[in-house]
Amino acid sequence: MKPLTELADRIIEAVKQRDDPRQRQNLIRYFREPIETYGTSSSDHKEIADTFYPEVKGDLPLALELTEQLLRHRNLSVSSVALRILDRFKRKITGEHFPLLDGWIEYLDNWAMIDLFTTHIVAESVRKKPENAGHLVEWAGSENRWRRRASAVTLVPIARKGQMMDTVFRVADRLMTDPDDMVQKGVGWMLKEASKPYPSEIHEYLVKWKPRTSSLVLRYASEKLPHDLKVYKTR
Repeated sequence: MKPLTELADRIIEAVKQRDDPRQRQNLIRYFREPIETYGTSSSDHKEIADTFYPEVKGDLPLALELTEQLLRHRNLSVSSVALRILDRFKRKITGEHFPLLDGWIEYLDNWAMIDLFTTHIVAESVRKKPENAGHLVEWAGSENRWRRRASAVTLVPIARKGQMMDTVFRVADRLMTDPDDMVQKGVGWMLKEASKPYPSEIHEYLVKWKPRTSSLVLRYASEKLPHDLKVYKTR
């Protein structure tokens, strides 16, 4: 196996070669927060990940090291390729990987990478070791807006199956009055998924929080509720 840094450099170079300046500017305008990116598409990321995956296939420790090296670049295009490669190892992610994944949140500075990382990778670690769910409640109190969003979005695929509802509500309790719209959308999404298996419970929860939470949270969370259970702000 060639040195890991050399592999990471080749992946970055492959991403750079797909750079489209016009697409890059479109992406920069699309995200309200400042981002570093190349003008690449989702199909580019998939093709590059498919090309390099065989070089780490079957070696989870190597894949984890490679992912961290690439995430440190804080480039949306590079990070997307890294997470697509790691996603091939999702079934091998365990609860014991949570401390490592926790640290990676600091490398992510936009909603797209937070959502990809948490719903695909972090959620696996929480599902396989439910004790890790307590850390999500801690994340919900972080000063880092992306860690707060991650606390809710990690639970999206879990809440969709009606699991860990105690944690869903504990996280939501800490986020329902959050002033950041990216966090509001995250908690709204989590509650929307929970509303599929538990519509009445989510309706009652939203009614309780209606005087204090934002219309954005209510709108997102009510999206999949039956019409008579939707909860909106009234003027």
